[in-house]
Amino acid sequence: MAGHFERLFAGPSPQGQSEAVATGILRDQFADLRKGIFISMPIATMLSALILAVQMLSHGGLGAVLWFAVVSIINGARLALAAAQPDISGNGPRPVSARLSLYGALALASGIAWAFLAVLADGYTTAQAPLYLIVLAGLSAGSVAYSASYTPAAINFMTLPLLVAAGCVLARGGIENYVLAFTIVLFLGGMVRSALLGQASFRETSRLKYEAREFAAEMDRNSRRDPLTNLLNRYGLEQAIRQLGPSDGPFVTMLVDLDGFKSVNDTYGHNIGDDLLVKVARRIESHAPQGATIARIGGDEFVLLFSAARSAHAAGALASALIAAIAQPDPALNSVRVGASVGIYVSDNPRLTEMLLRADFALYAAKRKGRNEYCIFDAGLDQALERKHCIERDLRGAIEAGALCSWFQPLVRLDTNAVVGFEALLRWQHPLHGAISPPEIVTAARETGLLPLLTETVFRNCCAMIEALAGSGRGDVRVAMNLSPRELEAGNVDDMILDMLKARNLPAAMLEIEITEEAPVDRDRVDEKIGRLADASISIVLDDFGTGFSTLVVLKDSRIRKIKIDKHFVRDLAKSVEDQALVKTVIDLGRALGIEVMAEGVETDADRLILRSLDCMVAQGFLFSPALPAPEALAYEAAHSSRTLAAEALFDPAARRQSGSAA
Repeated sequence: MAGHFERLFAGPSPQGQSEAVATGILRDQFADLRKGIFISMPIATMLSALILAVQMLSHGGLGAVLWFAVVSIINGARLALAAAQPDISGNGPRPVSARLSLYGALALASGIAWAFLAVLADGYTTAQAPLYLIVLAGLSAGSVAYSASYTPAAINFMTLPLLVAAGCVLARGGIENYVLAFTIVLFLGGMVRSALLGQASFRETSRLKYEAREFAAEMDRNSRRDPLTNLLNRYGLEQAIRQLGPSDGPFVTMLVDLDGFKSVNDTYGHNIGDDLLVKVARRIESHAPQGATIARIGGDEFVLLFSAARSAHAAGALASALIAAIAQPDPALNSVRVGASVGIYVSDNPRLTEMLLRADFALYAAKRKGRNEYCIFDAGLDQALERKHCIERDLRGAIEAGALCSWFQPLVRLDTNAVVGFEALLRWQHPLHGAISPPEIVTAARETGLLPLLTETVFRNCCAMIEALAGSGRGDVRVAMNLSPRELEAGNVDDMILDMLKARNLPAAMLEIEITEEAPVDRDRVDEKIGRLADASISIVLDDFGTGFSTLVVLKDSRIRKIKIDKHFVRDLAKSVEDQALVKTVIDLGRALGIEVMAEGVETDADRLILRSLDCMVAQGFLFSPALPAPEALAYEAAHSSRTLAAEALFDPAARRQSGSAA
């Protein structure tokens, strides 16, 4: 019967709920019952003792004593059940449900015992009957109050005693007894309804609590997982690393970056790209050592972290196997081949930032070697990383102190040797690491957020050079500075240039902007800024033509005034017929489009003569001069200007007469 009531009044079925929620609701009911038992059982025992005393005073016999003993034993069993605190954690709802069923069974047994009160009261006909009915009603109300979380505990107890009492009163006949019997039944119905409503409210509150906890736990799990591959994300990787201890080391961190993945998205779309990432994730999982931690921390970057002691393969061998697995041809990708580069760092202590930093440094060392390569972070890379950090740390101070400056390399006409311009090149003599190359300086500035300050510093130096040239009457000599498309895209470099030229009253036509080879993200924004500069009469030069992202389409842009042939085509030009053919083609193409063509990296007189024979008119390189500090560059220009005038006077009689008249 207890099981019947439990099924009938247990509330909504757990169908549709998770097992954890259903178990949590039952545990809350169990805990609430235990608290109520320790209050209700002493009260019930006191009331049963009161009835025993009344019975003994009214000449009750052995039956009253036996009744009291049975009631006390059942109450003791319920108290013992509450005090036992059985282990019901982690085993699902069944153990808790069984414990609640036992509560219900004991409540039913107690109800049967209290139903025998009718026998002691001779069918509730004795003088003490009203007292007994009042006690029974109070106990029933108390059972509802202290068992509000679990309906069977109250209903199993009060149903039989109250129905028996109503039946006994009804059997006595008379309108008053009929009304009393009806009142008892009505009271029972009200108590049952109250018990059902109480349990429903309790279960609903408990359900909401556990569903909220489950939702929060699910959100926490999701916050640790990459939704595409179901691997850990960066946050999940960080949490996993916190669980590791030094005794588990040394640890191997592999940073895997896909080669050619951008081409997959560009050619086949992001859906195919996502499918490929999932396949790569599964391939990494299939090769990972037992117990390894795998995460996806970027678009196409994966991390494999494991204990070196638990791996059957050396880090290099495992990296080679991973690269081979990832590079396997995919039937869905006919025209694109995807590979992988791997950076490896081995450490004794698992610290995420340090591990990823060094593995990333090794990764880019691997990329410099080519596709499908791996590199292990070693002492050499450690020194290189320390150098990088030192440069980044000292860069701002060097800019502010003027230790980082611009030197100027002359641009020379090949027919007259006249200086027609200068290119501003960065120079920094670091106190510890010596001369720092311009690419290193620019990279450090970009990674430390100092690129706008560096660009402004270089432009100020260019303005000072323009001012000096204009002051000496050489307004025909231009000064060039390098800008990358990403610099144009990210900041307001165009405003800075135009505002400073205007503020210093400098001719914009003396400035050249050499656009370096780099693919911008927002081409429209870059084009707009280049247009503003070109409209202000600033010459736009396409630097390093023939490499990187330059294409013939760029030459259709009417804002391009000059192209500079990359030094890799010019160096040893006299020894390469193929390079000569390429350079000749570029020069002819520039002439046809009205674009000036110049060459950089001229180091031998033979290369100069070849360029001159190919109709290249302007060049720069060590053959003429290295980059010089501004005063020396100005002196170099003045000296060449004097020699050029002297040469012209020597071969031109009119110029010679003019020179003599001036003397």
